[in-house]
Amino acid sequence: MSYDVPHMEGEAEVGFAAADGDDGWPRWEVFVRQGGGLTHVYSESVHAPDAETALLNARDTYLRRIEGVSLWVTPAAAVTAWESDQPDPAAPGETGGESILWEVFVRHRRGLAHVHAGSLPAATSGDAITRARQVYVTRDEGVSVWVIPSSRIYAADPADAEAMFAPFRDKEYRYPTYYDIPDEVGYM
Repeated sequence: MSYDVPHMEGEAEVGFAAADGDDGWPRWEVFVRQGGGLTHVYSESVHAPDAETALLNARDTYLRRIEGVSLWVTPAAAVTAWESDQPDPAAPGETGGESILWEVFVRHRRGLAHVHAGSLPAATSGDAITRARQVYVTRDEGVSVWVIPSSRIYAADPADAEAMFAPFRDKEYRYPTYYDIPDEVGYM
């Protein structure tokens, strides 16, 4: 299998020095797009030494019970977050820096997962948060916004989708509807 795992120029390989987990590996946030779904939704996180292993760990962990068609992982350190109980970020300023593309994830209510809302250009993470709130969180319907540089999101290669996602589709026994309940059991 091959993976679309870009590396930023000058980026050090993530290793044990960047660890934040008990297992000595850094944490990676996982986003899954389910079959029939239009957006990637935050699942949880995995610990892995690199992006390729994070993709495999995420597949094995989060695609056992749902039918995924796309998988993204990003280092947790690449996520910039804003919560509604925090003060408003400063207005975007003229930083003179070059804009990069940021992916925006919004959580609309507490208890729901962050959902990919779209992309926008910004020079800094603060500018990206401010612009994301202006574009994707109008009328106070969002309680949390995450922005991630697009270059830090690692995706499973679409050409390998069959090999990446198909093994889980053939395991019908993972669904409760696969099993017959004896009549003696009654209501369960």
